[in-house]
Amino acid sequence: MRQRTVAALVVLVMVAVAILGAPPVATAQQAPDRSEVVIVFDFSASILQDAANRDRFATAIEQIADRVNAIAPDLEAGDATVSFVQFAARAQDYPRCVDLRLLGSAENVQRFATCLRSVAAAYRRGLNPTLTRQIGIDTNYVAAMERAAVHLPADAVRPTLILFTDGKHDVSGVPVSQVIPARDRLFGARSPFALLPVGMGLDAAERTTLQQGLESLAVIRDMPACVTGATFDWPQVVFTTPADAGNAVAVALQESTCTFTVAPTPPPEATPSPTPAPVPAPVRDVLLAAGDGQITVSWVPPATTEVEIVAYVVRCRTGEEAWQETTVPAASLHQATFNGLVNGSAYECQVATTGPRGAGRFTPAPATIQPIGPPAAPPAPSLTAVDGGAVVAQTPQDGSVVTEYRYECSADGGATWTEAVVAPATVASASITGLTNGQEYVCRAFAANVAGVSEPSPASAAIRPCGSALECNPMLTPILAVVGTVLGIGLLGALIAVYRGRARDYVVVVVDVIHTRNLGHGRRFDVSLVRGEDGRVTDVDRTRRGSPDFRIRYLGHERFAVVDGTGHGQEVTSGRPVIVHDARGSRHEVVFWAFATPSAAAAQAGRR
Repeated sequence: MRQRTVAALVVLVMVAVAILGAPPVATAQQAPDRSEVVIVFDFSASILQDAANRDRFATAIEQIADRVNAIAPDLEAGDATVSFVQFAARAQDYPRCVDLRLLGSAENVQRFATCLRSVAAAYRRGLNPTLTRQIGIDTNYVAAMERAAVHLPADAVRPTLILFTDGKHDVSGVPVSQVIPARDRLFGARSPFALLPVGMGLDAAERTTLQQGLESLAVIRDMPACVTGATFDWPQVVFTTPADAGNAVAVALQESTCTFTVAPTPPPEATPSPTPAPVPAPVRDVLLAAGDGQITVSWVPPATTEVEIVAYVVRCRTGEEAWQETTVPAASLHQATFNGLVNGSAYECQVATTGPRGAGRFTPAPATIQPIGPPAAPPAPSLTAVDGGAVVAQTPQDGSVVTEYRYECSADGGATWTEAVVAPATVASASITGLTNGQEYVCRAFAANVAGVSEPSPASAAIRPCGSALECNPMLTPILAVVGTVLGIGLLGALIAVYRGRARDYVVVVVDVIHTRNLGHGRRFDVSLVRGEDGRVTDVDRTRRGSPDFRIRYLGHERFAVVDGTGHGQEVTSGRPVIVHDARGSRHEVVFWAFATPSAAAAQAGRR
């Protein structure tokens, strides 16, 4: 951890020394010197993570505020306009602390002091999630200068930029090679102009690099002397102790405003800088996990440390509330859990190593986190029956609120439930398998997230898995039965109508030209010859028993098949004579006729 911050912190400590008194500014009958000053404060992580040094820096700024109050009449008599800018990876105006013209304004002089105290309080708080999201955590000189230029008008008489920083330019995406070109683009044509860096290079290993960068950045161009005769001189840009850096800040204000005054800097031996106690290296990779009203903080110990770690200090807070803090022994698991937190509130958390002689700097988690409770019960799911299962649908949810849904089904009205099917909350539907076709089911849903599982949803409408159209539509069976019955009855009626409406032929047989018999309608006929006592044929008769003299089968379309008494068969047409033998072997001439009506048959037979 760099400790260059200590230097600038005491920066402002020396300003407190200035409070003890200084010669007043000359207030002859001359007009006051006009000046425009922008003070740019470094709010990057390198200073905000250094708890001890940022507190000293805050103390020094507060002492400058005290000095402002002490010499308020002198500041009101001077014509200085002061603006504050804060920067890290990006830069922005410090709220309500820009373009403060002090001439004749007790209110603005008081605002000047208030703004200094507000900046001091911000340094004491350290990393703030809201501010971090706004301006980042890296160091960007280009953004700082661009924002400061807005408050240095083209007609400024003594435009001055005082740059507080404890680190070199290191922002991603803006290489250090762009810093000097950006300065020249913004201020290269300005005359007069002054850019006065105050670097807090407390880390000897990095001090040389910081000094080289700030020396090349510094500018003093044609700055006019104050009415007091004081001229600009800025031979040093990096300071090794807070006292030296604080005195440099006060001197920068004095030389730029011609009004702010500081007391002579006491000799170095009068304010010796204590040697900081050695502390362990900081932790790495602070991670947060949210639960119901709780946050679990975990971290990775430093890879190497020259000082023994005896414990870890872990703290969390929401907004500007006081830190909740706990100590974890070094031999324990590298995690701590904070309970009783407010669900939905954003918490920031930090972890510091602690050695035998004190705590090191805090390492913050990269982002805030919100504790969350289990989700509320979801609405009843929507189901569609399929073969051996169902497709269940639920409105997709934001994964930060609901991470998954769990679905269960019951075949006994909710007395027992199937094993849950789990589906991500970001998908609209899921498949439930293993159900029995034809069995009626209801299903329910549970919503889940990292905090737990909700109460069950209301049961869905009943569904019945099915594998065919009849299974899937139970009402279809009786409907089809009714339709089938109606169709059957209609078909039978049609057949009866056809049968009744068909032509019914009557068969007439004539034997030996003179014997005629109307055999009636039908398909098969057995014919016997009636004989007298003398053995002669006297009539023809249709018989249903015994052995006929010949058999007739009507083939339709006026065709007949005849088998005589000797077993000889032949086929004849209506009206054509044919020779057959009777059962005795006697030969006869036979003619067969087919008529549509009995009357026609009778008439024909009569003619015969």
